Amino acid sequence: MGQTLEMLLTADPAKIKNIPTGQVEIKRLSKEFGQPFYIKFKAATIDQIKEIGENSGGNETEEMKWTIYEMSIDPDFKNKELREKYGVKRPVDIVDTILLGGEILTVYQAILRLSGFDKDGLNIEEIKN
Repeated sequence: MGQTLEMLLTADPAKIKNIPTGQVEIKRLSKEFGQPFYIKFKAATIDQIKEIGENSGGNETEEMKWTIYEMSIDPDFKNKELREKYGVKRPVDIVDTILLGGEILTVYQAILRLSGFDKDGLNIEEIKN
C-alpha cells in the first residue's frame, strides 16, 4: 500500500473535508474605523468557483465581486440591512461599494490561494526513475 493511500485511509474524513478560513486586513478601513477591519472568508470548492464563473458571464470583475460576495463570512455581504444602508441595486454591488478595486483584487486572490488555486501553494517534485 502506498504511503499517501495509507495516510488517507487512517485519516478522519471530517478533518480532510474541513473548509479552511482566512482573512485579509483592509488597511484603509482599519484607519477609517480606528481598529483592524478584516474581510473573513472561507475557501471555495471547484463547484462554487465554476458556478460563480458561469453567473458572472465571463466578466472578470464580476467574477471577483461574486467570489467575495459568496465566500465572505464577516462582513456578511448578503445581509439585507447592510445592502439597504449602502443603497445598492444588485446584491453583489455591495462589494465594490465598500471595497476599492485593489482591495477587491487582493481579497479575491486570497480566496483563490486559500482554495488551492495557487501554483505557489503546490510543492511539485520531480521523481527520478
